[in-house]
Amino acid sequence: MDRVKTFVEGFDEALGGGIPRGSVVLVAGTPGTMKTALTFSILYENVKAGSRALYISLEESQEDLRASMTELGMAGLEDMELYILDIGRIRLEHKDEELAKNWLDVLQKYIEQRVRVNGFDLIAVDSLEALYSLSRIDNPRRELFHFFGFLRSLNATSLLISEVPSGSAGGFGRYDEEFLADGILHLKQAPIGDTDVQLRIRCVKMRRSKHEHGDFALVRTGDKFQITRVISK
Repeated sequence: MDRVKTFVEGFDEALGGGIPRGSVVLVAGTPGTMKTALTFSILYENVKAGSRALYISLEESQEDLRASMTELGMAGLEDMELYILDIGRIRLEHKDEELAKNWLDVLQKYIEQRVRVNGFDLIAVDSLEALYSLSRIDNPRRELFHFFGFLRSLNATSLLISEVPSGSAGGFGRYDEEFLADGILHLKQAPIGDTDVQLRIRCVKMRRSKHEHGDFALVRTGDKFQITRVISK
């Protein structure tokens, strides 16, 4: 099976080789769990390997995003086939029309056009919560079913960042997106003793994959992510 590597050292083996190409995957977690950094890193490393990627930022500006990723060691972004769509700038330029637009429809039309013209094979949306706040969603399960189906029809691999509220008892999105997604990568901060925390990642599900289900510690060393066994004490 053709797979998209995460390029997180050790994690692709835990996924059974990587993410099946064409999947729609949630990257879910509470605030501060490096969801954006991990998602951007997956696109960045794949573009270095020959892919073409579209990163859609609904709130963070392109300049701030580039600066943050450069600080994490992702250099040379200006010269790569990694296109950042700054929806925030578009919103500011059309603020008088913002409430009249349904951004779920706008985004879908834009993605379809850019994939057709530019041949992107990787797409990221940051984040679903920001998209929902801009969209009129009357029947969430039905409309998201069609949106996820649209993403699959592009023959691209899609990573959707999903913000999980702190203290949430369960679920990986506002509208039960976990049932629609092909895969879920869950990030969380796990307490270590009384004074420390450890960032952890777990593959909750990945269709068409025989993957490991347990937690791994996720660390960034130099300019790379890698997993290690969890610290239990």
